[in-house]
Amino acid sequence: MSAQAVYLGLVATTIGYTLAAAPRQFAPASSIGVSAKEIGSARNIVTHWQTSWGSFDRDYLATRDIEIEIHNLSQLPARIAIDFYFVGRPQRLPTPHKLFSKHSFIVNVAASYQERFSLRSDVLHSREMYYATLGERYTSGYEIEGWILFARLPGQPQPFDKVSSSRAMLEHLDWFPDALREFENATNARPNYASEIDPVPAPEAKPNEMEPSTPLIVVQPTPKTIETAGPLNTPQGSAPTLASPPTATFITITKPTKITIGRRDEIIPPGTKVQLVARAADTVQVRYKGESTFVKISSTDLEKRHRDNGP
Repeated sequence: MSAQAVYLGLVATTIGYTLAAAPRQFAPASSIGVSAKEIGSARNIVTHWQTSWGSFDRDYLATRDIEIEIHNLSQLPARIAIDFYFVGRPQRLPTPHKLFSKHSFIVNVAASYQERFSLRSDVLHSREMYYATLGERYTSGYEIEGWILFARLPGQPQPFDKVSSSRAMLEHLDWFPDALREFENATNARPNYASEIDPVPAPEAKPNEMEPSTPLIVVQPTPKTIETAGPLNTPQGSAPTLASPPTATFITITKPTKITIGRRDEIIPPGTKVQLVARAADTVQVRYKGESTFVKISSTDLEKRHRDNGP
């Protein structure tokens, strides 16, 4: 082999190594816009007992649905880390704030493109007991106060943008560090920002492609007996082998059932089929007319199915 051929081979190898080692270029934070809004909520009251003179013992179950939209105005693909927290507070009290649910994930957005997806909070449970003759009220658990979103570049702990359910929550975040520390201690998990950075150049991002960051934290709400019956509308990471999504489960309403969706009341007539979302000890979460709500198991055919199928 001639010296010229060896020289050309070395040059080609050097160029190839340089191109492979060059860091991948992503859109800067200044060209990324993030927005979020509430698109649905569900709240149900489960009464354990009540009296004609006004005493009662009740459970309150609530969820929220949030839509997130990310705009990439750059000619480069964007890669954004999202940390989304649902915030609760003690029932009938303004403070202290508590983080009861976190969703962390990476979103890839193609150049000059936008992504839109939705998140659902975990079920938040609270309880209230009132004794009318004594004038005494006892509460426990938390109710949903709102949510807060932090958008940052992968590998960087400091966010470049924040969005919240209320301006007051953004303007007064002095409570957040203590609440976050308590949340991380309770879940025994800390963010691993270094793991969010690709060690080698990744392929071009495709629309609707999302990769989970590490760690992916989901705090199970009380009661702990809730079992997920179908896929929630949350971003899912890509996997080497894509499994078929679980088949949706439907149950039938057997009694006229009054529900509250948002601020309106409706009656679900007997014989109506609704999609089963989650199940607790004596309550189920279902989707009715595209909205999430709660009904008692005794108002559905689940108990009959259980008896027919046996233990």
